[in-house]
Amino acid sequence: MYEETLEMLGLSPNEAKIYKALLELKNANIWNISTHAQIHRRNTYDAIQRLMNKGLAYQILPKKTLTYAPVHPEKLREIVEEKQKELESVMPGLVRRFSEINIEQTIYVYKGIGGLKNFIDLIIREKRDIYGIGSKGTWFDPRIRNFATRAQKKYIKAGITSHLIYDQNLEGHPEVIKIVGGNKKFLPQKYCGGSSVDIFGDYVAIYSGVGVKSLEQDITIFILKDKTLAKDYMRWWHFIWDMLP
Repeated sequence: MYEETLEMLGLSPNEAKIYKALLELKNANIWNISTHAQIHRRNTYDAIQRLMNKGLAYQILPKKTLTYAPVHPEKLREIVEEKQKELESVMPGLVRRFSEINIEQTIYVYKGIGGLKNFIDLIIREKRDIYGIGSKGTWFDPRIRNFATRAQKKYIKAGITSHLIYDQNLEGHPEVIKIVGGNKKFLPQKYCGGSSVDIFGDYVAIYSGVGVKSLEQDITIFILKDKTLAKDYMRWWHFIWDMLP
């Protein structure tokens, strides 16, 4: 778990293993670090040098053999904050360039948990109410719940309201309905399935690989941007909504 997180923060796999080994060994020479991390000595030495350049390790002097120790893990927070500042400095320019791309019609696909997170971010950027058919509380899958909870707060701040036609099965999960809020109705059990549709602004999103409060690892979301298509889907949404009790 630690190594995966360290890699997410920008360390290479070897750097992550060696930093973890240093934390466990406190201080050690190259041979001991290499053995503990199960990395070839040459690669260990190279990775140690990179960790020192990043401020995450230091050499202990004087010693007959090269001995190294880890810097306090709080240094990782400092590295993240520095990267955040660098990102903020270029973000206005990146957003401006992205905004210059105005494609009226397009189709693309988001895959996996990372793709679902990108889709949630897209909804927040659009700041348009979301209309769902066959909604299942998929965002409350344990693997993404924390991210979705933070996103829900951004929804509220952006003034986004949910208008969802839930699967009947979600009636047994009032905690999801309470957190999502907005307007709701339920599809009869015979019309429930393993997919769902979201409509917002000029977008239509079609999910596959979803269940009640769960999603498959390889969940697929088809994103269609087309003003006419979105209007027609909204007509169908209103028809279903009006027919339901």
